[in-house]
Amino acid sequence: MQNNSQDLIKKGYSPTIPYLTPERNQKFFGIVLTLCALSFFGFFAIRPTVSTILKLQKELSDNQFVLDQLKTKIKNLTELRKQYFSLQSDLPTITSAITIQPDVQLLFAQIQSIAQASSITIKKLQNFEVEISSGSKGTRKDYYAYSFSIAGTGSFENISKFISTLTNMERIVNIDVFSINMTDQDSGSLGFDIQGSAFFKDNL
Repeated sequence: MQNNSQDLIKKGYSPTIPYLTPERNQKFFGIVLTLCALSFFGFFAIRPTVSTILKLQKELSDNQFVLDQLKTKIKNLTELRKQYFSLQSDLPTITSAITIQPDVQLLFAQIQSIAQASSITIKKLQNFEVEISSGSKGTRKDYYAYSFSIAGTGSFENISKFISTLTNMERIVNIDVFSINMTDQDSGSLGFDIQGSAFFKDNL
């Protein structure tokens, strides 16, 4: 009776229990190894691709940032160019008032031209030490100056005309000292001495 019960149990339950033979075990183990191998090699095959994608995304982001900065710079340069063209007509007046170089010879030529137009005689025209601009930004000044002296003769009216024209010329000059004295009472000729300063910038 007991043997019959055991036979019935084997017949009823054995079909539902996996029956793993050595052959099946070998196939199952082979499938598992194949999947592991595919996963392992797949990881090393995909990893460079993923790394390349991430690198390209970063480069794209950086390039976009640079492009935005360039667009902003171009916009600012365009605006500055418009402002420059609007001021271009005033630049000759500005550069004539304060030159970017000492231009001592040019100043003296202008003084002699004014003297000739004012009918006075220049006896002495001399410049003193010219201040040299420094290349260092920390010591750079807004403007630089040098001194000059003028000695000459002429009538009071002509000297007055000379002084008026000199102080109203395009080039900015400053008269620091002015003296006048009688040289010839008979002719009414007067002598005068002027000490002045001229200005220039090196970064207009």
